Amino acid sequence: MRLTVAAIALCLVALASAAYVPVGKPVTGSTYADKEFLVKQKFFFEVFRNIHLPLKYEEYIPYTKTWVIDESKYTNYNEVTEFFDEYKLGFLSKGEVFTIYNKDYLKQTYLLFNFFYNSVDWDTFYKNVVWARENISEGMFIYALTMAAFHRPDLNGIVLPAIYEIYPYYFFNTDVVQEALYKKIYEPKFGFASNGKYNVVYSNFTAVYPIDYYGEDKLSYFTEDIGLNSYYYYFMLEYPFFLGESKFNLFKDRRGELYLYMYQQLIARYYLERQVNFLGPIEEFSWDQPIKTGYYPKLSYWNGLPFYGRNDYYSVPKDQYYKFDILKDYETRIRQVIDQGYMYLDDGTKIDFRQPESVDYLGNLINANHDSYDADYYKSIELYARFLYSGSDYFYSGSKVWPSALMQFETSMRDPFFYQLYYKMLSYYWQFKSYLPYYTVDQLSYKGVEIKNVVFDKLMTYFEYFDADISNVIPMSFSSDKFFDFSVLARQKRINHKPFTYTMDISSEYAGKGVVRLYMGPKFYDFNQLQYLKKYFVEVDQYVYDFVVGKNTIVRNSRDYYWSVRDRTTYSDLYKKIMTAYNGQDNFVLDMSEAHCGFPDRLLLPKGLPSGYELTFYFIVTPYYAPKVEQFSTYDYTYSCGVGSGSKYVDDLPFGFPFDREINFSYFFTKNMYFKDVLVYHTDDMKLNKTF
Repeated sequence: MRLTVAAIALCLVALASAAYVPVGKPVTGSTYADKEFLVKQKFFFEVFRNIHLPLKYEEYIPYTKTWVIDESKYTNYNEVTEFFDEYKLGFLSKGEVFTIYNKDYLKQTYLLFNFFYNSVDWDTFYKNVVWARENISEGMFIYALTMAAFHRPDLNGIVLPAIYEIYPYYFFNTDVVQEALYKKIYEPKFGFASNGKYNVVYSNFTAVYPIDYYGEDKLSYFTEDIGLNSYYYYFMLEYPFFLGESKFNLFKDRRGELYLYMYQQLIARYYLERQVNFLGPIEEFSWDQPIKTGYYPKLSYWNGLPFYGRNDYYSVPKDQYYKFDILKDYETRIRQVIDQGYMYLDDGTKIDFRQPESVDYLGNLINANHDSYDADYYKSIELYARFLYSGSDYFYSGSKVWPSALMQFETSMRDPFFYQLYYKMLSYYWQFKSYLPYYTVDQLSYKGVEIKNVVFDKLMTYFEYFDADISNVIPMSFSSDKFFDFSVLARQKRINHKPFTYTMDISSEYAGKGVVRLYMGPKFYDFNQLQYLKKYFVEVDQYVYDFVVGKNTIVRNSRDYYWSVRDRTTYSDLYKKIMTAYNGQDNFVLDMSEAHCGFPDRLLLPKGLPSGYELTFYFIVTPYYAPKVEQFSTYDYTYSCGVGSGSKYVDDLPFGFPFDREINFSYFFTKNMYFKDVLVYHTDDMKLNKTF
């Protein structure tokens, strides 16, 4: 049974890295869902079905008119009362466009989440969810219910349909949605199982690989990948900036450091894709200068309204120039606390910003989350920048907003400016790290352990077709008992890689546990270049290994990397599995095979070149020191992402070790490290791809 832990990095840590997986292997054997669990599992797939249409399941209809009023049915009735009062004043209505980057909508989403979260038992919870499903903005409902599924202890292990199948509008270009709707109108059998292979519409990225290449569009196969965008969406809902403190225990996961490392890994992975497409470094920008790179998403909201676009050399309107001064003030406050080297908490505690663990405080400051300090002073530079460059206003209290791609987590990574913005914000992270001392020889080395050799299989990438179920965009007029037989597949060509293995020979003078870390990054021709390029290394794998005295040979396959997740089962097929188990005809396995909290396995490698694209892989073996938090203390790691458990990580070393600090080349290269240059090839032979 395979274990995946939530995003830690694009690793990517968050691409959740293997690095952040508990020590050891899951126990042999499978755990099966009981009837109570299957009732909950079935419910989620049914309430998310055709979100813009009324519920068609007779068992839920009696609860669509009112919420549960009984005070005893809530763990914190004061928070629920606040929701009741606010709803009576007016919530975002059904059918309206939603974004979390609006002050009113954010407050309403938070209150709705509290309404779900404080429901004392399943009976209360599902009745309240049914009411909200029929009376709350669809986008807000999806957001709040997904958060509740991630954070309520009694929903641990629940599998949600993939977000790109719940709401395909944010993942597939408008022409695909329109074609599916058109076919359903003129082909009565379209979508039903009896129609077989004809229930397919073809989806292209903004650039049709490999012909319509132009500038940033070259990367559309990566930036528009539905798995990558889902990964980011789920991470942001696991660690919402408006949740925190002891109630959710997100601070136990080093959330500030995790937040920064997640973005560092995303930017590094994006950088590698830019290099193979000959696009050069990520462009930097100044707050008050025009943004060179425009963006038109080719997406539309469910009501046909296109996503707000941005012209090339976009400039903020003159009457908004004062907002640049606000952004610069926010940035100055963050840089100032880094340079002065300390800050004070509310209780007077002094935080030393020359200590590596203080990176957690820095990440919370930049994220402006609820585990941060003095948010009234430091504000949220991230939030402010997003809506400013989207032509919107966070404080706008009108009934409608027109969000850009930057204002939705599902679509943010499609916009090239996303990477420029977070590259700029990571400069605070690197500024903090520049004040830390070099790692010492003792910190870098592992006496008695030497990596002798590493051999890789041939690394090969290719494009293949992938099907996603977008039937939720089709208005279903038939009864719910036919949902088993109905699916519409969007077929899209996406990047993948042939599974590969590396073999590593290690000599050890000691028997015991050690931690193996693996990174990949750009090829460099002079070791001094590593000082600059180290920030573009992506953490690929991390695991604990039991060494014996003498020669140790590690053979590890890419499909075993803990941080990565496989493709999700389609909505309709997974619903069939749930119902089959619900009806007692089969078992529903509780494992991580449908995990949402990892980086897509197929994006492990950047696209190669026919002649080979050279990458540098870096291995380091370090001693194993158990983290301070007892492993497995708060969650079942066989099917849980462990958010807020404090038990997600192998050890307490800083994320990105040892590339997270300036390098002293006079002693950096120790025997427990190994650099390996490897070529990544690419083929467009689709027949060959099927053999992988």
